Amino acid sequence: MISVAVCDDEKAVCEYLKKSIMDIFAREDIDGRVTVFSDGRPLWERYAAGARDFDLLLLDITMKDCDGLTAAKKIREFDRDVMIVFVSASAEYVFRGYEVRAFRYILKPELQTGFAGVFRECLRELTKADEVRYTFQSGGESVSIPVRDILYFESDRRKIILKCVNGREYSFYGKLDGVEEILKKHDFVRCHQSFLVNARKISAIRQGEAELDNGAVVPVSKHRAAGTNEAFLWAMR
Repeated sequence: MISVAVCDDEKAVCEYLKKSIMDIFAREDIDGRVTVFSDGRPLWERYAAGARDFDLLLLDITMKDCDGLTAAKKIREFDRDVMIVFVSASAEYVFRGYEVRAFRYILKPELQTGFAGVFRECLRELTKADEVRYTFQSGGESVSIPVRDILYFESDRRKIILKCVNGREYSFYGKLDGVEEILKKHDFVRCHQSFLVNARKISAIRQGEAELDNGAVVPVSKHRAAGTNEAFLWAMR
């Protein structure tokens, strides 16, 4: 299921985008849904309440009340991974999208000729992200989890504990060195001898510890602090 939020205070634009997206979903045989918002506030308040149920946000930059840039900045406080595409009547504010790591932008006068291409590019990126998974044996069964849903791994002697964004926890036998070798190219960083953390889930780094998006805190050893900081900054690009 690919879930898309369309946020624009022009009803005609919302209707066009929703129909275009659903038509592409039907042609590509994709299980997807579209939720429409006429203002940015209800959308970011949804994130503030703990929801993380969208894969892609299409935000109008200049809405009358809570505009797309304001909503995006607030949403990034709770979700640094959701894909954002700005829809704008002019290019005046477009480059400010880099402040919130916007994936793309499209001008409203170009919607009819360019939206399908932009949206398919988003789908390719989302599908690519979904394909990156970590697979392991736990309790006699094979488990496969998207890496974007993993917060961190903790080593406890010969056992490894995996913590997920949704609160689930798994344990399996193995060495953290092996997990690190597999996931270091996917923004995971060894912040401590016993911890491998998803740098995309770090919200703040303080002396001796890193705070994650869900409020959890993991230790950062002194000799791994520089590498952890570098990975954190790189993951925010």
